[in-house]
Amino acid sequence: ILIFGGALGIAASEIVLPVMIPAGNPYTTVMGAWQLLEIMVTAAIFPYLAIAVIALGSLIFGRFFCGWVCPFGFISDLVSYIGKKGRVSDKTNISLFKISLFIAGLFLFIDFSIGYNEAVGTSIAHYFGDFSREPSSIIDPTSSMFSMLFWYFYWRLYPQGLDKLSQIIKYPPTFWIRLVIVIIAIVSNYYIPRLWCRTFCPLGGLMGLGGQYSLLRVFVDPKNCLGEKCRLCEKRCPLNIPLVSIRGDIRHPQCTMCLMCAEACPTNAIRLRISLT
Repeated sequence: ILIFGGALGIAASEIVLPVMIPAGNPYTTVMGAWQLLEIMVTAAIFPYLAIAVIALGSLIFGRFFCGWVCPFGFISDLVSYIGKKGRVSDKTNISLFKISLFIAGLFLFIDFSIGYNEAVGTSIAHYFGDFSREPSSIIDPTSSMFSMLFWYFYWRLYPQGLDKLSQIIKYPPTFWIRLVIVIIAIVSNYYIPRLWCRTFCPLGGLMGLGGQYSLLRVFVDPKNCLGEKCRLCEKRCPLNIPLVSIRGDIRHPQCTMCLMCAEACPTNAIRLRISLT
């Protein structure tokens, strides 16, 4: 509905959500905060709204939107549901999170470089070609799946018929790069759940950074938790968070509050709660 709601007659809105929503799809009903941030910064416009949505969204809800609203997160969960559900250590998990922060910082640097040069009249946007407005879209599977592939099908294959499918080999290199990234991002979930989300998503990195201090959080009640002899919650957690070791308020940057841990808990010791401390 967020991406193709327009095709169902749902009008587009001015709502901005802290999830990855491709700006290039004509049927989207909301705007992704990261996409809005990039578009405004590269146009030399200060992104007040995008910053507010990301900052307040993460400080209030943490990565809740990653777990319950993000379109690619939903696809990732479907693939990982039938996959091998590989696990990584918490040390590795934190390292993956740091990579996502580096990627966010890298693209923000590129965005501000483009925007600054636009502002002073020495444009460098032409060096980035089709990615001058949203540089990170080249690695964003959501943008590639629901914007790039949509338009290639809509404008090139659909009007001409499948007999023109052979022309796909003439598509530019960026098409193939993005297609390969999409395939890798999807298939990786078969082996390690949400690998792209926890490693390469720039918005996920920023949301995880603020999410460590969010008002809404997963809470493991130490009084009801069975501890080391159980660990069913940790076995069920798709993001390999050491819930039993932490207990109490879970302030882990990778937690998307999917509540699979709560479903697995035999003593109902896990729940969401709002806390100011």
